[in-house]
Amino acid sequence: MGAPRRGRAFTPPLFRMRRLLLFYVLFAFGWHASGADVPGSQDPAGLPRWTGSSIVGHQSPRQDEYYYSTGSSRSFGNVNPYGPDSRKLQGFVSRWTYLVPDSSRNVSEIFSYYRTEFGKLGLETVYFPDPDMDGWFGPGYSSWEQRAKLGQILDYNEAEERYLVARSTGGDSVYYVLFVTSFKDGVVPEALKNILKVKMPLVQLDIIAPSADQLQASATELRVVPTGGRETMNPEEMRRRLASSGSVTLYGLIFGADKDTLLPESAPSVERIAELLQKDPALKLYIVCHTERTGTLEASRDLSERRAKSVVRELIARHKVAANRLTAAGAAFLAPVATSATGEGRAKNRRVVLIPQETPLPP
Repeated sequence: MGAPRRGRAFTPPLFRMRRLLLFYVLFAFGWHASGADVPGSQDPAGLPRWTGSSIVGHQSPRQDEYYYSTGSSRSFGNVNPYGPDSRKLQGFVSRWTYLVPDSSRNVSEIFSYYRTEFGKLGLETVYFPDPDMDGWFGPGYSSWEQRAKLGQILDYNEAEERYLVARSTGGDSVYYVLFVTSFKDGVVPEALKNILKVKMPLVQLDIIAPSADQLQASATELRVVPTGGRETMNPEEMRRRLASSGSVTLYGLIFGADKDTLLPESAPSVERIAELLQKDPALKLYIVCHTERTGTLEASRDLSERRAKSVVRELIARHKVAANRLTAAGAAFLAPVATSATGEGRAKNRRVVLIPQETPLPP
């Protein structure tokens, strides 16, 4: 009798099923394990991501309604999660959820990066709350998390949240809604369980365009705007506006609520002021701080003056600007540019204005 014929070892059916299931899971979620983007996703036109981050949730343009916040009211669990302080948009909504797989990075520096990129697009700020303002933004993204199978990764770190609404100028506006937080607690989807760690930053970027093709066209057009953004205006544009209008208004100098301490995301705007002064050694500036209308006039005047002095100190200490070239002043809420009845209006009233001490400007 010859040697027995060799064949494949017997594999129990249940074991084969488990092996197939394991293969499916690895195939389906391999993009997360490798740090790659979700299939079919890419950065929005003209808006590069934070280096090293990956897209863990994405929605291609989809016609829908969209609510953004302009204040502290909330109505979580409803279609409109922000209650009476919300504004409603209708159009084609695109979404990106980014994970920054580095717990040593902080929310402020990533938020500052995106604000700078918004500035390069020439976007106008619609609403930017003080980071210390009461109001919780994370749970407002719960319906998106459900659709994208993201668990509750955006929800539960109120202390670290940053929120910004901006729009393109001219014609039908394209709206950009930015939310940056870091993971603290909540349900983590299976696909991220071995990747997402406490304190890792997360970026939620939503873009709402009047038409599906306007997103690409708008971003391409905005990128060639030479003046920079309102928040990160380049020194040449600042100089032109000082000469033509007599002042420059900046919204990128950010303070905590009722505080005079500059927050880290103010650094790009401080640097642009320093560059302006370095390129024009004869220029001297008044740094005038304006506040929203809260509290008494005396308290608001004191706060605005202390904030202006903080900007001056930062320019002197960090950028070696001579003290005799800078004078701080506080205008309180006495020169509003918008109503104080809405969060959007209050955000516009919180600003710093540069005014030359000599007119006309030195040649």
